[in-house]
Amino acid sequence: MRRIFAFLLITLCFALPSQRLEAIPFFDQLPGFKVRVEGDRELQEWLDDELKKLRKGNAVLKSYEDPRDVARYEQGNLQKLMRSRGYYDASVRHSVSDGKITYRVNPGPLYLIKSISINMPERLRPGFSGVPLSVGDPLEAEKVRAGVKAIEDFLHQNACLLTVDVSYQATIIRSEARARLVYRVAPAPEVAVGEVRIEGLSTIDEDFLRDKLPVSSGDCFSRQKLDAARLKLLRTNLITSINSQVSEPYAGQVDVTFVVKERRHRTVRLGVGYYSSEGAGVSAGWEHRNVFHRGEKIEIESKVNPVQQSLKAQLTIPQFLREDQNLASKIELSNEDRDSYTAESLTVGATVFRTLSKHRTASVGSELKFSREEEEGIPGSENYQLLSVPLGLKLDTTDNILDARRGATAALELKPYIDVGDTDIRFLKTTTVLTGYKTAEAMRFEPTVSLRVKAGVISGLNNFELPADERFYAGGGGSVRGYAYQSLGPRPLLEEPDGTFKLGDPIGGRALSEISLEGRLRFSDTWGGVIFVDGGNAYADPSPNFSDLYWGAGIGVRYFTSFAPLRLDVAFPLDKRDDLDDDFQVYVSLGQAF
Repeated sequence: MRRIFAFLLITLCFALPSQRLEAIPFFDQLPGFKVRVEGDRELQEWLDDELKKLRKGNAVLKSYEDPRDVARYEQGNLQKLMRSRGYYDASVRHSVSDGKITYRVNPGPLYLIKSISINMPERLRPGFSGVPLSVGDPLEAEKVRAGVKAIEDFLHQNACLLTVDVSYQATIIRSEARARLVYRVAPAPEVAVGEVRIEGLSTIDEDFLRDKLPVSSGDCFSRQKLDAARLKLLRTNLITSINSQVSEPYAGQVDVTFVVKERRHRTVRLGVGYYSSEGAGVSAGWEHRNVFHRGEKIEIESKVNPVQQSLKAQLTIPQFLREDQNLASKIELSNEDRDSYTAESLTVGATVFRTLSKHRTASVGSELKFSREEEEGIPGSENYQLLSVPLGLKLDTTDNILDARRGATAALELKPYIDVGDTDIRFLKTTTVLTGYKTAEAMRFEPTVSLRVKAGVISGLNNFELPADERFYAGGGGSVRGYAYQSLGPRPLLEEPDGTFKLGDPIGGRALSEISLEGRLRFSDTWGGVIFVDGGNAYADPSPNFSDLYWGAGIGVRYFTSFAPLRLDVAFPLDKRDDLDDDFQVYVSLGQAF
């Protein structure tokens, strides 16, 4: 019953019609509205959506108290919208009743294009395929502007014009409900690139930046290439601002100067968090993004909470051996004190990341981990010297790594291990993580549906032969909220002194299944809310099972900063186990749960 309630809660959040949401006074003081367009359902729905978008963050509308003032303001917006779709004779009337506004729109005739002409010098015309408009098409503003962009893109790619200036003029013929459309290309000289300079550098190696510039002496001049060059330099994460200056033409060429401002290369980070099953934790970090003057980044980070303490240093070298590769090497010290085991470890390793395409990255590395572990119920300690060769492949189309609102990710990691001190210890750890994000920006509160699915398998050894800190565990803030950290999964049956038996602490497993569903809402630019359901479990047998999960559900608050959202989640176990699970868990940290 509790599971059903949790799923209904999320469903209700997105199933409520937007008109119901608009009626909540706490969130919106504007009057409700309806748009009526006789005989054109598609146009009516489009106007309705556009009016909702215009209402968001509109300071003028918020200053009106009388619904009639709102109606008069929005009536003008509706008339502009109709003209943008080619209805130049449209009429809009409004009426206000019981504080609600009804707009009645008479579209009138749809104006069509009678003729299209493009005034462009003949020497520039070869190869131009035309604009994405034809005679007889509706005179829609968006498509007309697309014609301007088509001409601009063609000239940027096929001409060397010092300036590309394309304008248009639409002449309305009301007696025919037609329009003449004329595009004009302003005259400009064609030039080549002369000298290329970079100014403003103090610590960055100039040759490192020059290697990234798609502009060099002798090239055909293109403003588009200058924009691409600025973007490439900004993506080094070493530059905070950049301007391009173009000299006056001389002898058929122009000099280009990039004036840059270096960003501060050092950053100190401090953070705090709280998970009710682990207690409060603190983190501190230091970063230098230009340690050897060519964009090399060194990061040192320490995390401390009651159950885990770690110190990690990582050096990242961009353009390692080739432009599309980065090398990341690390060394990490860690100490864990879990309910079922304690572990001390030292890890050193290096990984090469190669960009395969805009959204795909592959990685291969080598890692050596020295650890000493003591497991509950097993006398003595075990020492491991694990050598692994992690292989990874990731697809990422999300728009923000810390607060994704659209896109998806798919990550696969294969990690074969061998103990160099005991070659009988060999196993393969495979992990797959999928996430997806979809935001309805036109709806009230811009709801985002977020989904995460994770599965893992370890093959090659049985459970107790595996190092305890390499097994899979479930439960906690990044797993199944509502349950204590690593509290889900296999538990041994322990005999008490009186001859009775009880369940011991979780020992981890060779398989993992997790699934999370979140409904995220934005009430303002700084505040948001979340409703979520998590499910997951770990298994002794190496076979993930998405039908045998423990479920948790809860709600959360988000405060959006310029860097990442701060999150506070309260979660409840829907499959609460007597004497094992608390009534609820609290999580406070930086960034979304996934």
